[in-house]
Amino acid sequence: MGATTIFFLTWFPTYLVEFRGLDFLKSGFLASIPFLAAFFGVLLSGFSSDYLIKKGYSVEIARKTPIIVGMLLSTCIIGANYTDDTFFVILFLALAFFGNGLASIAWIFISLMAPKKLIGLTGGAFNFIGGLAGVVVPIVIGYLVEDGDFSPALFFIGGIALLGFISYTFIVGKVERIVPKK
Repeated sequence: MGATTIFFLTWFPTYLVEFRGLDFLKSGFLASIPFLAAFFGVLLSGFSSDYLIKKGYSVEIARKTPIIVGMLLSTCIIGANYTDDTFFVILFLALAFFGNGLASIAWIFISLMAPKKLIGLTGGAFNFIGGLAGVVVPIVIGYLVEDGDFSPALFFIGGIALLGFISYTFIVGKVERIVPKK
């Protein structure tokens, strides 16, 4: 989730102008489309998760579903490697950032799972680790695009999203409050 966001905040304009050859003005307009998609993904994430709770689904299903679907959609970023058509490039990137928006509900697990007396510490650690993406991802992408080809960078971002999908599907277990042993 963090890796996708950081790509869009740091390297996305460079990708459109230098790698895709769009002029600066046109790239500004087109760059707004994935951000709007992410905005709608964030809203849909909350609405759909709450809707599933109201329909009687477990907290685990209701909170994990938008994240899992979102992480899977975020892998669509790789599709931009296989087209030269600007419409499809923006479509793949918009789908990926929409998925990232869906997955943004992951913060909810702090309030659901953290020990009651450690919610602040857990939230801080969660945000710190997520914030590391802001340091690591731009450096990794810079290294991957050194020769001017963004394809490896998009595979990297898609791979991180796939790892998130696998993690939330198979590693994150039951959603219940952790009670520390005394």
